[in-house]
Amino acid sequence: MSATRKSIPLNTARQLWAQCGGFCQNPSCNKPLFLHIGEDSVSIANVAHIIGHASSGPRSDHELAEYIDTDGVGNLIMLCLDCHKVVDEIEKAFTVEEIHSWKAVHAQRIRSLFSVPSIKDERELLAEVNDLLDINGALFRECGPYSDHVLGGLGGDGLKVWKRRCLDTILPNNQRIIALIENNKRNFQYPWDVYPQMLQYKIHADAFQDNCLADQKVNDYKLFPRGFDHFVKTKLGIDSPPPETVAQEELLFRYNTVTTFIERFLANHSAIAELQELNRATMLVQLRDGRTLKVFVTNTYYFTDYTLDRVLEVDPAVDAIICSSPAGQYSESAKRECIDRGIGLFMLGEFMGAILKSGDQYLNFLLKADREYRTDGLKRVCQEAGPPERVRVFVFGSFIRRKLYRDVDLMIVHEEPANIAMLKLFESELERQTRKRFGLPDIAVTSTREFATLKLQYDNLAQVYP
Repeated sequence: MSATRKSIPLNTARQLWAQCGGFCQNPSCNKPLFLHIGEDSVSIANVAHIIGHASSGPRSDHELAEYIDTDGVGNLIMLCLDCHKVVDEIEKAFTVEEIHSWKAVHAQRIRSLFSVPSIKDERELLAEVNDLLDINGALFRECGPYSDHVLGGLGGDGLKVWKRRCLDTILPNNQRIIALIENNKRNFQYPWDVYPQMLQYKIHADAFQDNCLADQKVNDYKLFPRGFDHFVKTKLGIDSPPPETVAQEELLFRYNTVTTFIERFLANHSAIAELQELNRATMLVQLRDGRTLKVFVTNTYYFTDYTLDRVLEVDPAVDAIICSSPAGQYSESAKRECIDRGIGLFMLGEFMGAILKSGDQYLNFLLKADREYRTDGLKRVCQEAGPPERVRVFVFGSFIRRKLYRDVDLMIVHEEPANIAMLKLFESELERQTRKRFGLPDIAVTSTREFATLKLQYDNLAQVYP
């Protein structure tokens, strides 16, 4: 069994993303690490160790193995899924020195691709920065989480478009803005007032990148510093409202649009008899079944245990919390804590479905789309596990009934007579791949004859193979 790997530190992940530029660092591949399938974006990025992390890992017998930090940036490379698998499984074909050369060649390509010119005219430099800020601003207004495209879109793909624009335009623009100022700071008299303004912007850009790329969701990350945009435009003589005014207008806009969004979908909901707004954050929802829910509505980007504590400090009597930001989400631990307290924690779409239920089904409501995501994922796992002939696989239990589940209940049904060796091999591989992707599986094996005698509810049993 291989040693347990610790997660890559956030700063290390940042450096690797900066080095790879979003492309596989194998020079014969250079595949984009985010693939666009229709309106979906899928990450195929893998952090690979050049010298294996464990003593039995790939190239771990190299003479430098005992002297280096195996989890340090110098020993890591960003590859696509395919290249990572190849360099690890056919390790003797790829030496440590060769893979290090990949990083060097790739870094040179990235530097040449995104080379920053030397600019000695401040107005020229700020004009380029302003153009990039305007592009990002236009995309945020047109495609961002609070845009009409997202809030009013009926197709449900608005957030996918926003994520794509973040990856292909906004993140590169952020890095370009920082590089333009950082690389040209020696061209202007010290202290240069533009530089400290840029540092505030860089804090935001780093946090935004963490949320987009490294999957390090942070609620209280540095928001876009409106003062930076105002500063740049003022230096260029462009009219720009004070940051405080823009902030207030944006807050009011978000409140109004989210309120409209909630009323649009909840006011005519079949389960709701009446909506009553108590204040900007709280409303009473009278359900037709007689229940009355005191609902707290939050714009929080990432709802955590900490956020829950703050909400309960404001109003400990809430029955439900809606995370109304379309791009937001909540942590699993916050969801679990809310369930333990009898409080419903939902995204807006979840709330709309949950109020049709009661008890645990209400608190632990699972969207149909989530259920399908889980069953579709298990279908792929079954196929990849190499199933023998005349075998069916079913999933049941909390995995397809609840938002939070403790395990994955699977049942392998075989016809008789069965090839026991092949069946055992399939069960072992199914257990390994399910555990890797979804969590701890509980696998039962039964014959077709035995399966016919089992008493399982129809809506709690789904066939995932074939």
